[in-house]
Amino acid sequence: MLNQLHIKSSGCFLYLERVLDGVVENFIMLREIRDIPGTLNGLYLWLCQRLFVRKQFAKVQPILNVILATCRPLTVKELYHAVWTKNMTLTMEEFQKKMDILSKLLVDGLGNTKILFHYSFAEWLLDVKHCTQKYLCNAAEGHRMLAMSYTCRAKQLKPGEVQEFALHLVNSNLQIETFNLALWMVWNGTPTKDSLNSSIPKEQEVLQLLVKAGAHVNNEDDHASCIVQQALEREDSIRTLLDNGASVNQCDSSGRTLLANAAYSGNLDVVNLLISRGANMELEDNHGQTALTLAARQGHTKVVNCLIGCEANINHTDHDGWTALRSAAWGGHSEVVSALLYAGAKVDCADADGRTALRAAAWGGHEDIVLNLLQHGAEVNKADNEGRTALIAAAYMGHREIVEHLLDHGAEVNHEDVDGRTALSVAALCVPASKGHASVVSLLIDRGAEVDHCDKDCMTPLLVAGYEGHVDVVDLLLEGGADVDHTDNNGRTPLLAAASMGHASVVNTLLFWGAAVDSIDSEGRTVLSISSAQGNVEVVRTLLDRGLDENHRDDAGWTPLHMASFEGHRQVCDALIEQGARCTEVDNDGRIPLILAAQEGHYDCVHILLENKSCIDQRGYDGRNGLRVAALEGHRDIVELLLSHGADIDYKDADGRPTLYILALENHLAMAEYFLENGANVEASDT
Repeated sequence: MLNQLHIKSSGCFLYLERVLDGVVENFIMLREIRDIPGTLNGLYLWLCQRLFVRKQFAKVQPILNVILATCRPLTVKELYHAVWTKNMTLTMEEFQKKMDILSKLLVDGLGNTKILFHYSFAEWLLDVKHCTQKYLCNAAEGHRMLAMSYTCRAKQLKPGEVQEFALHLVNSNLQIETFNLALWMVWNGTPTKDSLNSSIPKEQEVLQLLVKAGAHVNNEDDHASCIVQQALEREDSIRTLLDNGASVNQCDSSGRTLLANAAYSGNLDVVNLLISRGANMELEDNHGQTALTLAARQGHTKVVNCLIGCEANINHTDHDGWTALRSAAWGGHSEVVSALLYAGAKVDCADADGRTALRAAAWGGHEDIVLNLLQHGAEVNKADNEGRTALIAAAYMGHREIVEHLLDHGAEVNHEDVDGRTALSVAALCVPASKGHASVVSLLIDRGAEVDHCDKDCMTPLLVAGYEGHVDVVDLLLEGGADVDHTDNNGRTPLLAAASMGHASVVNTLLFWGAAVDSIDSEGRTVLSISSAQGNVEVVRTLLDRGLDENHRDDAGWTPLHMASFEGHRQVCDALIEQGARCTEVDNDGRIPLILAAQEGHYDCVHILLENKSCIDQRGYDGRNGLRVAALEGHRDIVELLLSHGADIDYKDADGRPTLYILALENHLAMAEYFLENGANVEASDT
């Protein structure tokens, strides 16, 4: 299961953290990992479907709207006051119950505040494409509630809170003119006068609102005055400031000059004005970005052409090693890329991760940019720090046309990254065949990709596709001559891999192509053993029909029936017993399947094993039987079932101790009471 989780996460630590935290909290069972979607967006949807039943989400949605709208973390009391403005009958006790429902999505922030566990989940809640209409939130509603909360205590607001009040009013989508919003603040007694003394809001509309509501601009502070006037009046304001001696190279808190900000926003008129006044085009912000880098990243072609015409350094690199060309290629800005290439930009400059413009464009699926870069001599086989070329990146993302262009320009089809994976390896792993992207795999095979290439774990594309359940890819690889019985470092074949994940269609395909059904992995497990643990009864029946030994013992002495009983797969237990699996087989610890099922609390499995004459008082080598393990684990329903079938309530283990003695010793009060109610001998002692 953990290997499956590793593959599904694609190296995303957040994905791993959310799933494993759920496992630790008993919110997610390990066996459920196979049902979890393989993307972060899919995981979020799956989690919400688990967390919110019936109409629960509608009850907590206002709280999420407030959290999404706030510009700083809020305490529980602040959240309550904001939500209360929407429902003034809401009590703190009722609100706390709603917060409890959200407990798995919220974490503690500084100062006893509550925040969402990750910003990507906040983005997900606002994107109907991923969260669906059912879980879609409305930040504007949150702004309205917060605006009302600030309105209720307007006279007591501090300068920073006044700015927050203005921000929420502006973003509330109230369809009210700025002048009327200013009156709103004034009539409520909001102390706006000194609200700009300590900091300046970045949002132009917020600044305009505060000024109209009476905020005083400290014109003696050149830094504050410059930013304020730029936000309010743009070109006219800047011209006035410059005429009155303000520095043309004045920087804001992020280190950006007026020119850099104008280039970033695409304001060509302001850019021309500042350049004419002698603005330094090569000044870097806190991230090492110049005006040209910022304009290229945003795709502002006219600004880029202007800066190039004024001889800006086109090959400047920021602190991450990104050039203007790398930025534009990553963003998919074709016209900017063309302008930079025409001006002589170095085509193969790599960033700090070793990724070039070609690598970025191939990953992003920007076909026209890829062709343009190749035509300007981009090195097609240049690898990044992880050994991944543009071909591997394009194959990973399923961009067939780009893969073909790269191959046509000499891309090495069997190049390996640091993990030993080729383009075909990552395509088999990551490409969803259900979306028709198996054509990437087909193309790579047709162009000479090695179908049996092994990565550092000795896994071939076929093995990976078997794990993922990509039956179309499996078919293509087998048609291309892939070894159907290849084993990885753990002795797993494609058939073992597919069976372990319950991919019935892949199992059938591999069997059709002659996969060996008698293969055994490094732990001595057959395909039947693994599929029995996984729980897909269709796969189990298929393998039984092929004649696999239903009583095979692995290195731990477990038979397929042990596996199914431990995991709680009743249908699989049925199928195995029908084919002759023995309920009396013991593992290396002397345990029969009944003991494992009782220990794990699988009522249905215990029942079917008892119906098939499993020895009810059979003990393991540690002296514990099914009744003992069920009692110690607190499975009362299992205990009742075993007693109803004649289990000896006073049986003694190898040390002569009855179960009641152990329950008392380990302080299992409720279960001890139940044993006494059912006639356990209270005077029984050890020997």
